[in-house]
Amino acid sequence: MSTATITQAQSKGLRHQLAETARNIRAFAIELYVAHGGWFAHDAKRDEQASRREMLSLAAAAESHSPSLSAELRHFASK
Repeated sequence: MSTATITQAQSKGLRHQLAETARNIRAFAIELYVAHGGWFAHDAKRDEQASRREMLSLAAAAESHSPSLSAELRHFASK
């Protein structure tokens, strides 16, 4: 019988540290941009309203043949 040993570095390399730093900087920049009224915030609100309207119209269409589905769609749209 033989025993194989795999040796791995215990600490992250420079590539991992630079990638993590870049991710943190990007996340901070996005948060700062949104906090000052950037287009991310406006698009998110508009998309949310559009999807809510779409769910409500689907609920109205499903009312006659599937009342429980209609109720679920209205419930999800209210959140």
